[in-house]
Amino acid sequence: MKLKKFEIVESIAGRDVGLVYLVSDIIDENYVMLIDGNRRTLNKPKKKKYKHVRSLGVVKDELESTFYDKSKTNDGVIKKILKNFEKIC
Repeated sequence: MKLKKFEIVESIAGRDVGLVYLVSDIIDENYVMLIDGNRRTLNKPKKKKYKHVRSLGVVKDELESTFYDKSKTNDGVIKKILKNFEKIC
């Protein structure tokens, strides 16, 4: 399973089962960094194995420009995106 940066995923193992995250970075073939804007902020992402997350198949392309311009990126934006996604599902 190959995940992409800015993809929305769900945790399927660990204490955070069922929580929805955004992939903020891909470390290597085994690990990704996840954020949710609440407990896992941009400054404190969660390191998790690929096999412990399930892709929800949505990549937020408009986030790329936001992430590259650090002045626009904050945890509130991340929370809003994930909240809107949960409403759709």
